[in-house]
Amino acid sequence: MVAKYGMSTEVGPVTHHYYDQWRGMSSETRLLIEKEVKNLLDRAYNNAKAILTTHEKELHALANALLEHETLTGSQIKDILAKVKSQQQQPQPHVAEVQGSSRSDPTVDSATAATAAAKAHGVDLVES
Repeated sequence: MVAKYGMSTEVGPVTHHYYDQWRGMSSETRLLIEKEVKNLLDRAYNNAKAILTTHEKELHALANALLEHETLTGSQIKDILAKVKSQQQQPQPHVAEVQGSSRSDPTVDSATAATAAAKAHGVDLVES
């Protein structure tokens, strides 16, 4: 893109023939093209990472649904995304930290805390 079509502000709208193994251009121009290509890749990577991070809950919900159903229809995807969005808009309950050593059964407290944390993240646990 940078060399063939000149799609870079630094390199400019100039076509550089890279098929001759860069023989027809100076080393400075080659370095500039390589720098611009790296900048394009870095920006694209950071943009993709930001999108994935921003929509992490939606991605996990879709991935879990795909693991369960293998295929999803457009309406199923819309339903899953709507559910995640509604869960994000609800106030999240905070799990109170238990202090002191007067607990009779620490596993019950851990299970209660784990259940509350799972519900806070929109995961429904089925007790057996």
